[in-house]
Amino acid sequence: MADDVRHKTLCLTPVAGPPIDPIVLEPDSRSLLGRAAECDFCLHEPSVSRQHVAVDSRDGQWFVTDLGSRGGTFLSGVRLSPRKPTPADQGDLLRIGAYMFRVDLAAVGHRELATMSAADAPGALVEAVPTREFDSIAHRRLALIIEGCASIHQAATEVELAEAVIRLMISGTGFPRAAMLRWSGSLEQVEIVASLEHQSDTSDGMIFSRSLLQAAATGCVARLSHGAEEHYGQSIAELGIVAALCTPLVVDSTVVGAVYLDSREGEVAPQPDAASFCQAVSQVAGVALSSLKRIELEKRQMRLDADLEIAQEAQSFLLPEAEGTVGRLRYASRTCAGSVIGGDLFDIFAVDDHRTGICFGDITGHGIGAAVLMSAVISHLRATLSNGGDPAAAVTEVNAYLVHHSSNRMFATLWVGVYDEIERVLSYVDAGHGHWLFCTDGAAPVCPQSPAGLMIGLQPDFEYSSARLELKPGDRLVLYSDGIVEQPNTHNERFENARLGRIIANSDSIRDDVAGVFAALEEFSGSSTFMDDTTIASIEIHAE
Repeated sequence: MADDVRHKTLCLTPVAGPPIDPIVLEPDSRSLLGRAAECDFCLHEPSVSRQHVAVDSRDGQWFVTDLGSRGGTFLSGVRLSPRKPTPADQGDLLRIGAYMFRVDLAAVGHRELATMSAADAPGALVEAVPTREFDSIAHRRLALIIEGCASIHQAATEVELAEAVIRLMISGTGFPRAAMLRWSGSLEQVEIVASLEHQSDTSDGMIFSRSLLQAAATGCVARLSHGAEEHYGQSIAELGIVAALCTPLVVDSTVVGAVYLDSREGEVAPQPDAASFCQAVSQVAGVALSSLKRIELEKRQMRLDADLEIAQEAQSFLLPEAEGTVGRLRYASRTCAGSVIGGDLFDIFAVDDHRTGICFGDITGHGIGAAVLMSAVISHLRATLSNGGDPAAAVTEVNAYLVHHSSNRMFATLWVGVYDEIERVLSYVDAGHGHWLFCTDGAAPVCPQSPAGLMIGLQPDFEYSSARLELKPGDRLVLYSDGIVEQPNTHNERFENARLGRIIANSDSIRDDVAGVFAALEEFSGSSTFMDDTTIASIEIHAE
């Protein structure tokens, strides 16, 4: 997504369906939309499921996730796969049951002009064009339509499509100027997708009749005309507009915009069948626009999937085997890539002949950047620990490295420990991670107190301190990522630490820790695909 829409508020602007106020969502949030009262935004209509769709923002990108709804969720005419987040962008149309919303991102620049009421111009007449005028199109116009439709279907962007449409309408109707418009939440203002005046590249002087637009919004082709003897006031009359035509653009059975044409005093009169011609072109334009939106959405999803695949490969290459033994530490672990991959990191390695290093954390952000940064953090930690084995010194150095080398200021929570098997002591640093448990002698799992530590990447000169924990054979450490405890279910409830703690308390082996947590997580969420990366590692001290 372009930089100007990152970290921006999202507004779901209603364009069709039952009356409802715009839905405004803040960055880095997750909101549930549905019929149930516990949803963040209730849509009171039978065609909407109780928990229908989730809309959330991660790392500056907005995503829409269908929650297994009965009637489905549609983004720009494409039905979304259940429980698979799909990127949403400016201008997308989101259909939820009987509701249709347009996705609007704050601070996105678009050219808008105010509309005016035809009632301000005495003598103006707004009427629905009679159906009989659409019965036929003269053969001499057929070649023009065929040629123009080819240009419309070859358009690669919405702007190119709009320009092809209005050029064809100007050529085939005699109207000297035209504009393709998109609704901006109400008909008092419209967004101009493209505009054109005969022998000119712009039509900035156009004034749009709100009455015509209201008629087009209902799916009608509408026109406006004046008696030649009338004296006009400002706006339409001041510009000497004697004829105007407005044809709706329909995508997925919803009017999403219109093409507006006008003619002024002294200009060539429009063709008698202009309304019929424009209706035919608008129908073609609606089909082409729907196809263009579908292709754009599919490409967007393909880019996301490709990014995930590359990042997952990088992540799997860096993570250790799922189970193994290093020194006196036996471990079991599992990482499940989320719908938008993050930077979960886990590593366990020999520091020297009697000490073992453990690293666990979560890089903020998603995609390839997070995976690359994860690699840099792990490599730096390994090298630093090998030079002295002091986790506090290692984290302090890695923090300074990250601050100075991360151009886009990425951060990470981090837990680093070094187990000395001779002293049977674990020295560890918790840098803003907090998600770990200590299990011993059948007692309830606890998260030991640790010296306060910031996330790494925030403050270059922060000095980290370590704590010590005595471990004996049979004791277990369980480290996990926030993707587990923050995973929501269909009611927008979170898995949370307490639930995970109960699972670990009823387990007695490292394998059962990992398997039990993931089984409970899948049952809780109703899916094997999670919102974020989910990683857990259970480590046991074994006897000689």
